[in-house]
Amino acid sequence: MTPEYVPEEDGVLPLPSPGPRGRGAVKNPPNRFVPLEIEADPEEGPPGSVPTRFFLDRAKSVITTNQSPDVGIEASINPYRGCEHGCVYCIDGDTQILMGDGSQRALADLKVGDEIYGTTRVGFYRRYVKSRVLAHWTTVKPAYRVVLEEGTHLIASGDHRFLTEDGWKHVRPGSSSARCHLATHDRLMGLGTTSRLEMFADEPFGNVLLGTQTLIGQVVSSNSALKVAAVEALGKSKRLFDITTTTGDFIANGVISHNCYARPTHEYLGLSSGIDFETQIWVKENAPQLLVQELSSPKYVPRVLALSGITDPYQPVEKHIGLTRRILEVLVEFKNPVAIITKNHLVTRDADLLAELAKIDGAVVYLSITTLDDSLRNKLEPRTSSPSRRLDAIRTLTERGIPAGVMMAPIIPGLTDSEIPALLKAAAEAGAIGAGYTMLRLPYQVAPLFEAWLEAHYPDRKDKILNRIRSIRGGKLNDPRFGSRMRGEGFFADEIEALFRLSRRRAGLGKRRLELSTAHFRVPGVSQGDLFSP
Repeated sequence: MTPEYVPEEDGVLPLPSPGPRGRGAVKNPPNRFVPLEIEADPEEGPPGSVPTRFFLDRAKSVITTNQSPDVGIEASINPYRGCEHGCVYCIDGDTQILMGDGSQRALADLKVGDEIYGTTRVGFYRRYVKSRVLAHWTTVKPAYRVVLEEGTHLIASGDHRFLTEDGWKHVRPGSSSARCHLATHDRLMGLGTTSRLEMFADEPFGNVLLGTQTLIGQVVSSNSALKVAAVEALGKSKRLFDITTTTGDFIANGVISHNCYARPTHEYLGLSSGIDFETQIWVKENAPQLLVQELSSPKYVPRVLALSGITDPYQPVEKHIGLTRRILEVLVEFKNPVAIITKNHLVTRDADLLAELAKIDGAVVYLSITTLDDSLRNKLEPRTSSPSRRLDAIRTLTERGIPAGVMMAPIIPGLTDSEIPALLKAAAEAGAIGAGYTMLRLPYQVAPLFEAWLEAHYPDRKDKILNRIRSIRGGKLNDPRFGSRMRGEGFFADEIEALFRLSRRRAGLGKRRLELSTAHFRVPGVSQGDLFSP
């Protein structure tokens, strides 16, 4: 039975989901404005047992303007404050790593600060350069053996990536068969084994590059000897190692190996950006009436309005109270263009209204898809539509004549960036007209919240992911500066941007440029001439 939406006198809304499907946050970090931290009673159970409560937000305005040069929309409507969605690689230690002096050392024996060789892209080519170890860690994982035609064996986890002629590929497909992974036709990039390195000098391999610059600047290439002959499961877990480097890669056994913002607003309410953000939701029930007033004002300048700029307009409660739909009805009446971004298939419910606006270049919808891996989605965004349902939403909307695209928001370096090619390809096949992305941001108390999430779900990858984030944020977990906060800076940020651009082009996305129009805006009952009367 669907619960009825009945606001209580004290402003608390009693619905609709007392039984949680899981929470994204694993704790309530302290509010940065309130020097008081409340610890939950252990007998009350884990955070996942916290019911959702809804409160009336007696807002006085509904259109929020934005001055940030990093955001393409200057005004937005946020029907809800808070969001039910709850959105918050390794090799065997004996693997020989090419050091900066030309010698080799076992991966397990490397130390932070060691100089090694890596690669970087210069123009159209990737070239060998000196690199340095920034972090070094170990974990225990199921292991696989990658065998090359020349006889080289590489022991690695299924998540590890090697550089091939077609780009970076994981050892195994993982839970998402769509992600790029090694096959027997692939050829790895690199120098190969000792015999190939000896061509650079007459010295033994250990001294081949000592005191010289022979390898620096050389173009990275491949050959038939580096073709993958087999990928075999060892049938057991092993202690494996990985590093973070200044170039994002290193030379392992002669081949190139890869290193393996809304929440803080709840603190203005005296709450936490953690579980509180997911379980205490403020509903702007009077938003449609406020929107009519603001759009009717002589001071209003017609513009594209975003739904929504902070929280998802199609979170689970929307199914019951229809607040976003009532806002869209107002926008249709005024013929005001709207841009929607959501993680939920529920947006297709309003295809009739969006189709009306689309006829006058007044609507576009972007489905935010972080991953194609539904098990990861369930941990990261536990109350959202599955990746397949979001792709289906793109398909449904485009079939109704409503322009729809995909946003990878956010990309989490070291966790989801490898999915870029497969995800954009899937979106294009569903009918998406464009694609964009933002990089993970961890402002204020979101940083410790995300660290706790990693510790709970991916403890073996925690250090690696955090180090990767620091590498694009100037050594910190967050960089609030305009111009860099949405994309990051440095080697890894450039690599992700280049991969995204290439994948978008290969998928055929972005060929159609969409411009929403305000030309048809009108105030019902008022003639066009009256709008500009003194």
